[in-house]
Amino acid sequence: MYKISKFNHIKPWGDKHYIAYNARSGALGLMDEQNYQTCRSVFDKIQNGNKAEFNPEEAHLVKQLEYGRFIHYDYYDEVEELKFQHHLARFDQTSLGLSIAPTLACNMDCGYCYEGNKKGRMQPEIVEAVLDYIETRAPALRSLDINWYGGEPLLAIDIIEDLTESMLDLAQEFNFNFNATMITNGYLLTEENCDRLAEDFKIGNVQITLDGPSEIHNRKRPLKNGRESFDTILKNALYASEKMQVNIRVNIDKSFTVETIQKLLDELSEAGLKNRAGLYFGRIEAATSACSNISESCYGAEDFSTVETDFYRLLLDNDFSITHLPQPMATVCFSQIISSHLLDPEGFIYKCYNYVGDIPKAMGNIKEDINYSHPNFTRLFKFDAFDDEKCRDCSVLPICMGGCPARRADFDLKSGEACETWKHNLGPMLDIIARSRQSQAQKAAKETT
Repeated sequence: MYKISKFNHIKPWGDKHYIAYNARSGALGLMDEQNYQTCRSVFDKIQNGNKAEFNPEEAHLVKQLEYGRFIHYDYYDEVEELKFQHHLARFDQTSLGLSIAPTLACNMDCGYCYEGNKKGRMQPEIVEAVLDYIETRAPALRSLDINWYGGEPLLAIDIIEDLTESMLDLAQEFNFNFNATMITNGYLLTEENCDRLAEDFKIGNVQITLDGPSEIHNRKRPLKNGRESFDTILKNALYASEKMQVNIRVNIDKSFTVETIQKLLDELSEAGLKNRAGLYFGRIEAATSACSNISESCYGAEDFSTVETDFYRLLLDNDFSITHLPQPMATVCFSQIISSHLLDPEGFIYKCYNYVGDIPKAMGNIKEDINYSHPNFTRLFKFDAFDDEKCRDCSVLPICMGGCPARRADFDLKSGEACETWKHNLGPMLDIIARSRQSQAQKAAKETT
């Protein structure tokens, strides 16, 4: 017999339609009234333990529901299976993930930056230590996943080149996959640099950060020489979108309104970037003492979830694709994975992006053996959502996994206080995503006629 998944989210949508989403599988479907009534009949029979056979219409739907994990056999424990996958990911040694900051120097002067005004470049002995570490792990690897970070990583493109060449040699020698991404402010993502990233450094994805429309961005993210950056970044992003996946993160604080985002969307459209780049919203947080001056302008997760929904609805109204989707995940971030680390230019190892360059928060150095008993490792790694009763029983657990471990530890958040925004806005966001999917389907139908 079957059980009904605890991760189902089924809600009315429009005129006699229903959205069906399962957080374990990520399956998203749209049902008409007839499908919905059939689904209710199936669920009623399962809940009542009715062993009578499903009629042909129900039997057909049962196969689809089972495929999307909306139902499962009663001997199967979906929470225990999710927990098993979570722990496999935590202790997996066949993948190695390294976020590498070849420099903490930056060409911008953002007032809220949690890194402060740091400098320095990765020296040859650290480059060698990084490569030595990778080589010791190489025989057991299936994949090496690199994320270039900073500071502004493109200020150290020569170091990226040296490291990448050696990493690619190791990938060929030991037959593992090599994947690379980059987080950049975009100003130095010139055509020449972009070509090198795509062709020579095998970077398939870049994240570019904007602080709103040009007027706000140029004020909040000025270059160190005082010049504006917005127009150059958009020009660079447009060229990059021809070479790789471009995602634009828009930093949000309490000063942003719907009108603010509308101005940004107008500028992105004018620059030719509509649906050429993914667009998502990230809340600014006073993560360290370096950015404590902006704490009063920062949203909490629950309040941010409301404005986030409003902004995504505005994207949809402006015919932008919605790429922010509730995706199931094995772990919330690399802080809970033993084979994933963040390295600063001096080789210090961190388990959170907010800590980079803050040496007292490092868990060691790449020149030394990694110490998994170090308190700066265990304080984040020890949290397990499956040991938290509220998390374990939550219907959005697979797309939240308990939320940010660093936020929990640094601000002493209790159960239910560290949740991702999906906990608060999944319903309205599913409505937006369904409308986006419907719009895309209608456009595709028109193109084929």
